[in-house]
Amino acid sequence: MRKIYLLLCSLTSLAATYSQINNQLPQLPNGTVSFVLEDRPIHERMHPSIVGSPLLQNDWTAGAVTMADGRHFYDVHLLYNLYDNILYFRRGEKEMCEFVEPVQEFVFRYLKGADSATALYRSGFPPTGKNTEKSFYEVMTDGKFQLLNYRYKSLVRVKGDYVRKDEYNKFEDRSQLYLFDTQQKRLTRLNTYSDLSIAIGPQADSVARIMGKPKIRLNNETDVKLLITALNHLK
Repeated sequence: MRKIYLLLCSLTSLAATYSQINNQLPQLPNGTVSFVLEDRPIHERMHPSIVGSPLLQNDWTAGAVTMADGRHFYDVHLLYNLYDNILYFRRGEKEMCEFVEPVQEFVFRYLKGADSATALYRSGFPPTGKNTEKSFYEVMTDGKFQLLNYRYKSLVRVKGDYVRKDEYNKFEDRSQLYLFDTQQKRLTRLNTYSDLSIAIGPQADSVARIMGKPKIRLNNETDVKLLITALNHLK
Protein backbone atom coordinates (compact mmCIF):
# COMPACT_ATOMS: atom_id res chain seq x y z
CA MET A 1 0.00 0.00 0.00
CA ARG A 2 2.90 2.34 0.72
CA LYS A 3 4.17 1.89 -2.85
CA ILE A 4 0.71 2.62 -4.25
CA TYR A 5 0.52 5.73 -2.06
CA LEU A 6 3.93 6.92 -3.29
CA LEU A 7 2.84 6.39 -6.88
CA LEU A 8 -0.30 8.44 -6.36
CA CYS A 9 1.85 11.20 -4.82
CA SER A 10 4.16 11.16 -7.85
CA LEU A 11 1.16 11.48 -10.20
CA THR A 12 -0.05 14.47 -8.20
CA SER A 13 3.42 16.00 -8.42
CA LEU A 14 3.47 15.48 -12.20
CA ALA A 15 0.15 17.24 -12.58
CA ALA A 16 1.44 20.15 -10.49
CA THR A 17 4.58 20.38 -12.61
CA TYR A 18 2.57 20.71 -15.80
CA SER A 19 0.35 23.36 -14.26
CA GLN A 20 3.37 25.43 -13.19
CA ILE A 21 5.01 25.51 -16.62
CA ASN A 22 4.55 28.96 -18.13
CA ASN A 23 6.49 28.53 -21.38
CA GLN A 24 4.52 29.77 -24.34
CA LEU A 25 4.53 27.88 -27.61
CA PRO A 26 7.75 29.28 -29.15
CA GLN A 27 6.63 28.82 -32.73
CA LEU A 28 4.27 26.74 -34.79
CA PRO A 29 5.56 23.19 -35.29
CA ASN A 30 6.73 22.57 -38.85
CA GLY A 31 4.05 21.29 -41.18
CA THR A 32 0.88 22.47 -39.44
CA VAL A 33 -2.38 23.44 -41.05
CA SER A 34 -4.41 26.24 -39.53
CA PHE A 35 -7.77 27.85 -40.17
CA VAL A 36 -9.81 30.63 -38.56
CA LEU A 37 -12.89 29.66 -36.56
CA GLU A 38 -16.20 31.25 -37.31
CA ASP A 39 -18.11 32.85 -34.48
CA ARG A 40 -20.06 29.72 -33.51
CA PRO A 41 -19.42 26.55 -31.44
CA ILE A 42 -16.42 24.56 -32.61
CA HIS A 43 -18.21 21.22 -32.93
CA GLU A 44 -20.83 22.83 -35.17
CA ARG A 45 -18.01 23.99 -37.42
CA MET A 46 -16.74 20.40 -37.70
CA HIS A 47 -19.96 18.38 -38.17
CA PRO A 48 -22.87 20.84 -38.43
CA SER A 49 -25.45 18.23 -39.51
CA ILE A 50 -24.83 15.86 -36.58
CA VAL A 51 -26.33 16.30 -33.11
CA GLY A 52 -23.83 16.34 -30.25
CA SER A 53 -20.09 16.91 -30.25
CA PRO A 54 -17.19 14.90 -31.72
CA LEU A 55 -14.87 16.41 -29.09
CA LEU A 56 -13.57 14.94 -25.86
CA GLN A 57 -14.08 18.32 -24.21
CA ASN A 58 -15.89 21.28 -25.75
CA ASP A 59 -13.69 24.02 -24.26
CA TRP A 60 -10.02 24.76 -24.87
CA THR A 61 -7.88 23.18 -22.15
CA ALA A 62 -4.27 24.04 -21.26
CA GLY A 63 -1.85 21.14 -21.59
CA ALA A 64 1.47 19.87 -22.92
CA VAL A 65 2.36 17.96 -26.09
CA THR A 66 5.22 15.60 -26.93
CA MET A 67 5.90 15.05 -30.62
CA ALA A 68 7.10 11.72 -32.03
CA ASP A 69 10.48 13.32 -32.75
CA GLY A 70 10.92 14.25 -29.08
CA ARG A 71 10.00 17.95 -29.18
CA HIS A 72 7.93 19.26 -26.27
CA PHE A 73 5.41 22.12 -26.24
CA TYR A 74 4.01 23.44 -22.98
CA ASP A 75 1.07 25.61 -21.94
CA VAL A 76 -0.72 24.84 -25.20
CA HIS A 77 -4.50 25.16 -25.41
CA LEU A 78 -5.82 21.86 -26.76
CA LEU A 79 -8.94 20.24 -28.17
CA TYR A 80 -9.15 16.56 -29.01
CA ASN A 81 -11.53 15.33 -31.69
CA LEU A 82 -12.48 11.77 -30.66
CA TYR A 83 -14.45 11.02 -33.80
CA ASP A 84 -11.70 12.00 -36.27
CA ASN A 85 -8.74 11.25 -33.93
CA ILE A 86 -7.28 14.74 -34.42
CA LEU A 87 -5.53 16.93 -31.84
CA TYR A 88 -5.89 20.70 -32.28
CA PHE A 89 -4.09 23.60 -30.61
CA ARG A 90 -5.01 27.26 -30.45
CA ARG A 91 -2.86 30.17 -31.57
CA GLY A 92 -4.08 33.52 -30.33
CA GLU A 93 -7.80 33.80 -29.62
CA LYS A 94 -9.29 32.75 -32.96
CA GLU A 95 -6.89 30.51 -34.84
CA MET A 96 -7.25 26.76 -34.58
CA CYS A 97 -4.29 24.68 -35.74
CA GLU A 98 -3.88 21.01 -36.52
CA PHE A 99 -0.73 18.99 -35.82
CA VAL A 100 0.27 17.31 -39.06
CA GLU A 101 3.53 15.82 -37.80
CA PRO A 102 2.94 12.81 -35.50
CA VAL A 103 2.09 13.47 -31.86
CA GLN A 104 3.32 10.86 -29.38
CA GLU A 105 1.36 11.99 -26.35
CA PHE A 106 -0.44 14.92 -24.75
CA VAL A 107 -1.59 15.74 -21.24
CA PHE A 108 -4.17 18.26 -20.03
CA ARG A 109 -6.33 19.23 -17.07
CA TYR A 110 -10.12 18.99 -17.29
CA LEU A 111 -13.18 19.26 -15.08
CA LYS A 112 -14.46 15.98 -13.66
CA GLY A 113 -17.66 16.75 -11.84
CA ALA A 114 -16.87 19.43 -9.26
CA ASP A 115 -13.14 18.60 -9.29
CA SER A 116 -10.35 18.77 -11.83
CA ALA A 117 -8.30 15.83 -13.11
CA THR A 118 -5.30 15.19 -15.33
CA ALA A 119 -5.58 13.03 -18.44
CA LEU A 120 -2.65 11.56 -20.38
CA TYR A 121 -3.20 10.35 -23.95
CA ARG A 122 -0.60 8.36 -25.88
CA SER A 123 -0.25 6.83 -29.34
CA GLY A 124 2.17 4.28 -30.82
CA PHE A 125 0.44 1.09 -29.65
CA PRO A 126 0.09 -2.01 -31.87
CA PRO A 127 -2.77 -1.83 -34.39
CA THR A 128 -5.92 -3.69 -33.40
CA GLY A 129 -9.28 -3.77 -35.15
CA LYS A 130 -9.87 -0.34 -36.70
CA ASN A 131 -7.25 1.28 -34.47
CA THR A 132 -3.85 2.12 -35.90
CA GLU A 133 -0.54 3.18 -34.34
CA LYS A 134 -1.79 6.78 -34.62
CA SER A 135 -4.82 6.11 -32.41
CA PHE A 136 -4.70 7.78 -29.00
CA TYR A 137 -5.47 5.93 -25.76
CA GLU A 138 -5.91 7.41 -22.32
CA VAL A 139 -3.14 5.99 -20.11
CA MET A 140 -4.83 5.16 -16.81
CA THR A 141 -1.83 3.38 -15.27
CA ASP A 142 1.76 3.47 -16.49
CA GLY A 143 4.53 0.94 -15.99
CA LYS A 144 5.19 -2.62 -17.17
CA PHE A 145 1.44 -3.12 -17.55
CA GLN A 146 -0.40 -0.11 -18.93
CA LEU A 147 -4.15 0.11 -18.45
CA LEU A 148 -5.51 1.97 -21.46
CA ASN A 149 -8.93 3.39 -22.17
CA TYR A 150 -9.78 3.92 -25.80
CA ARG A 151 -12.44 6.63 -25.86
CA TYR A 152 -14.24 7.31 -29.12
CA LYS A 153 -17.44 8.65 -30.62
CA SER A 154 -19.79 6.63 -32.75
CA LEU A 155 -22.65 7.74 -34.97
CA VAL A 156 -26.11 6.43 -34.22
CA ARG A 157 -29.33 6.96 -36.15
CA VAL A 158 -32.09 8.37 -33.97
CA LYS A 159 -35.80 8.24 -34.80
CA GLY A 160 -37.70 11.48 -35.01
CA ASP A 161 -39.43 12.97 -31.96
CA TYR A 162 -41.45 16.07 -31.05
CA VAL A 163 -38.40 18.30 -31.45
CA ARG A 164 -37.03 16.69 -34.62
CA LYS A 165 -39.67 14.98 -36.73
CA ASP A 166 -37.20 13.41 -39.13
CA GLU A 167 -34.52 10.86 -38.28
CA TYR A 168 -31.11 12.31 -37.51
CA ASN A 169 -27.51 11.29 -36.72
CA LYS A 170 -26.11 11.73 -33.24
CA PHE A 171 -22.68 11.35 -31.61
CA GLU A 172 -22.55 8.91 -28.71
CA ASP A 173 -19.69 8.27 -26.29
CA ARG A 174 -18.01 4.87 -26.37
CA SER A 175 -15.00 3.40 -24.57
CA GLN A 176 -13.02 0.17 -24.49
CA LEU A 177 -10.36 -0.94 -22.00
CA TYR A 178 -7.07 -2.48 -23.13
CA LEU A 179 -3.97 -3.80 -21.38
CA PHE A 180 -0.56 -3.19 -22.91
CA ASP A 181 2.35 -5.37 -21.83
CA THR A 182 5.41 -3.17 -22.46
CA GLN A 183 7.81 -6.11 -22.30
CA GLN A 184 5.90 -8.43 -24.62
CA LYS A 185 4.63 -5.50 -26.73
CA ARG A 186 1.19 -7.10 -26.57
CA LEU A 187 -2.09 -5.21 -26.59
CA THR A 188 -5.06 -7.09 -25.12
CA ARG A 189 -8.69 -6.05 -25.40
CA LEU A 190 -10.40 -6.31 -22.01
CA ASN A 191 -14.03 -7.33 -22.12
CA THR A 192 -14.09 -9.31 -18.87
CA TYR A 193 -11.82 -9.85 -15.89
CA SER A 194 -10.84 -13.21 -17.39
CA ASP A 195 -9.17 -11.35 -20.29
CA LEU A 196 -7.08 -9.42 -17.76
CA SER A 197 -6.25 -12.53 -15.72
CA ILE A 198 -5.13 -14.49 -18.80
CA ALA A 199 -3.02 -11.61 -20.14
CA ILE A 200 -1.15 -11.10 -16.85
CA GLY A 201 -1.14 -14.61 -15.38
CA PRO A 202 -1.65 -16.02 -11.85
CA GLN A 203 -0.25 -12.89 -10.20
CA ALA A 204 -3.39 -10.95 -11.15
CA ASP A 205 -5.63 -13.35 -9.22
CA SER A 206 -3.22 -13.39 -6.24
CA VAL A 207 -3.17 -9.60 -5.94
CA ALA A 208 -6.96 -9.42 -6.40
CA ARG A 209 -7.41 -11.82 -3.46
CA ILE A 210 -5.02 -9.74 -1.33
CA MET A 211 -7.15 -6.71 -2.15
CA GLY A 212 -10.14 -8.69 -0.90
CA LYS A 213 -11.80 -8.47 -4.32
CA PRO A 214 -11.24 -11.74 -6.20
CA LYS A 215 -14.01 -10.85 -8.66
CA ILE A 216 -13.06 -7.37 -9.86
CA ARG A 217 -15.47 -5.83 -12.33
CA LEU A 218 -13.97 -3.91 -15.22
CA ASN A 219 -16.56 -1.17 -14.86
CA ASN A 220 -15.09 -0.39 -11.41
CA GLU A 221 -12.32 1.92 -12.62
CA THR A 222 -10.79 2.46 -9.18
CA ASP A 223 -10.35 -1.26 -8.40
CA VAL A 224 -8.89 -2.06 -11.83
CA LYS A 225 -6.39 0.80 -11.59
CA LEU A 226 -5.32 -0.26 -8.09
CA LEU A 227 -4.85 -3.85 -9.25
CA ILE A 228 -2.64 -2.87 -12.21
CA THR A 229 -0.70 -0.39 -10.07
CA ALA A 230 0.01 -3.07 -7.47
CA LEU A 231 1.09 -5.55 -10.17
CA ASN A 232 3.51 -2.99 -11.60
CA HIS A 233 5.23 -2.74 -8.19
CA LEU A 234 5.75 -6.44 -7.74
CA LYS A 235 9.38 -7.57 -8.13
